[in-house]
Amino acid sequence: MRFTLRAGGFAVVAALAATVALLHPEVRPQAGAARAAQPAVELPADLAMVPADATGFVHVRLADLWKNEVMEGFRKTWEKAGPKALAELDRQFVPAPSTISRGTAFVLIDDKKRPHAVGVLAFSAAFDPAKVLKTYLPNHTTEKVNGKTVYRSPDMPIDLYFPDDKHIVIGSEGSLDAYLAKAPAKDGPMAHAIKLAASPAKVVVASADLSALPIPPDSFKDVPPEALPILKAKQLTLAVDLGKDARFDVRAGYADDAAARDAEKAVKALADLGRKELAKTKKELEEKFYDPKIKTPRGPEELPEALAAVFALGAIERLNETLTDPKLITRDKAELAVAVPLPKEVLVTLSGMSAFGAAAVVPAVGKVRTAAARTQSQNNLKQLMLAIHSYHDANGHLPQDIVDKNGKPILSWRVAILPYIEQNNLYNKFKLDEPWDSANNKQWSQVRIRVFTSPSATLPENLEWGTTNYRGISGPGAAFDPTAKMKLTFAHFTDGLSNTIALIETEDSVPWAKPDDFPFDPKKPLPKIVPPGGQKVFQVGMGDGSVRAISTTIDEKTLKAAFTRNGGEVIDIDKGK
Repeated sequence: MRFTLRAGGFAVVAALAATVALLHPEVRPQAGAARAAQPAVELPADLAMVPADATGFVHVRLADLWKNEVMEGFRKTWEKAGPKALAELDRQFVPAPSTISRGTAFVLIDDKKRPHAVGVLAFSAAFDPAKVLKTYLPNHTTEKVNGKTVYRSPDMPIDLYFPDDKHIVIGSEGSLDAYLAKAPAKDGPMAHAIKLAASPAKVVVASADLSALPIPPDSFKDVPPEALPILKAKQLTLAVDLGKDARFDVRAGYADDAAARDAEKAVKALADLGRKELAKTKKELEEKFYDPKIKTPRGPEELPEALAAVFALGAIERLNETLTDPKLITRDKAELAVAVPLPKEVLVTLSGMSAFGAAAVVPAVGKVRTAAARTQSQNNLKQLMLAIHSYHDANGHLPQDIVDKNGKPILSWRVAILPYIEQNNLYNKFKLDEPWDSANNKQWSQVRIRVFTSPSATLPENLEWGTTNYRGISGPGAAFDPTAKMKLTFAHFTDGLSNTIALIETEDSVPWAKPDDFPFDPKKPLPKIVPPGGQKVFQVGMGDGSVRAISTTIDEKTLKAAFTRNGGEVIDIDKGK
C-alpha cells in the first residue's frame, strides 16, 4: 500500500506535465531566467503551507469556481433541491460541504528520491477537528512530528494534521513526516505558481518542475522532430483565468534564451500548421453548405445539420483569429508564454448542457458504483473463505467461537482468523480468556477491518465497535455448529463444500469480535435476510471458497438445505430449488 501511494505521487506530477503539454504549454517559471524584483504577495494560509521547492503543485479555488458564471447551469440545478436539502447535507457531514473553499495538492521528493503527496483543504467556516477524527479516523493514534500533532490509523492509509480549525492537511502514509520535518521553503521552482494562485481570477493553477522528474530518455521517441524543442521545458505552469477575459495562461521555462527561442519557433510552426488544417476543414464545410445543388427550402429534418455547419464555420474563424493573434505566443528571455482565450458564452453553454447531462448520468453512475461495491464485497468473502481454509490447514479443523472455561462463547471465530487476514499484531493484543468487550479487548474490538465490512452496507450511526456484515451460518448441521460434539473439519461436509453456504452477507452489521452469527434452525422459519444497499441479491461464501449471488426470492426450503453440511439434499441454488 505504501509503495502504491508513493507511486501515486509520480502520477500526480506526470498528470500535470501531460495536461500542460496537451494544452500547448505556456509556463511561467524561472529556469535560468532572471526575474525582476516583484512586490511581496501576502499568501492565504493554505498557499503559505505549500513548499516552494515542491516538484508538482495544483491549486483549485473551488468556491470561486462554483460562483463563476460558467458554473451557472450546475448551480441552478443544485439549488433546485431547495434550502432544506442543502442544509441537511451540511448537517450530515463534517466539515460542512458548503464551507469548502479551496483545494491544494503538491508533491515533494525527499533525499532518497521518494515522492510524497500532500493535500490541503481550506474551509470558509470553522469545524471541530475532533468530529473529523471521529468520522474518518475513529481508531487514530497521535504522534508528534517537529512539534506538530499527526493523526494516524491502522485501518486507513492516510494521515491528518490540523494547523487550525479551518484547514486539514492530508498525507499518504509517511508523507506528513517528510513535509512537517521542516518549515515550507519560500524559494524554489513553485514560488511563482504559488503567488499566481493567490489571484482570485486564477481558479486553477498547476505547475510541475519537469527537471526533477525521472523521465525515461526514450519517452519522446515518437514525437515529431519539429516539436521536440517544446518538450525541453524545465518547468510548466498552467493557470485558468475566469476573470473579465477568460483564458488559459500556460508558461514554459527553459534552460536558456536559445532553448526558449527554439521552442517559440516550434510553437509558431505548429500554430501555422493548425491554421492550414483549419482552412482545409473550412473549405470542405463551405463547399457542402453553399452547394448550389441544394434544393431550397430544405426540410426540417436537415435543420440541425445546417445549424451545426454555421456554428462550425464561426468556431473555425474564431480559432483562426486566435492562432493569428500576435499576443498568443510571447517570449521573455528563457520563458515562453501562450495565452489561449476561452469564450465565456461557450463555457456557459457547456455548463448548462453538462448540468442536464450530469442529471441524466446519475442513474448510470449509481449502477456502476453498485457493481463495484458488489465486486469488492465478493473479494472480501473470498478472502474470508481463504482465511478459513488456511486456518483449517494449519490447525486441522475449522475456526470456531472462542469459549471460556464453562464453554460460553466469549470471542468470535473472526478473532481466530485474524492472523490469516494479515492482522496478526491485532490478534496478539487480544486476551483470549476474556470476553470481546472486556477492559482489554474492548479497545481492539473497536478497530475497523475493511475485509469484515461490506462496501454496500450502511454503517451504524453511532459506530462504537468495529463491525462486520459477513456472518457465519450458525446452527445444527451448519458450517458453524455450536451443537457439534467435535471440532468440525471439511470431511464433515458430506453434502459437498460447493453445495454448502458457510458465510452470508447482510445489511445488519454486528461487532466483528462478538460471537454473533446468522442464526439457523432447520425446524424454524429463517430470519429475514436483508441484502446490503437494498439489492435484490445477497452474496454468500461457499464451503469450497467460491462466492455466489443468490436472489432474495429463493425458496426457503432450498436455502435451508444449502445451509446444512450433511443433510443429504440434492439442490440447485441458482434455480432456487
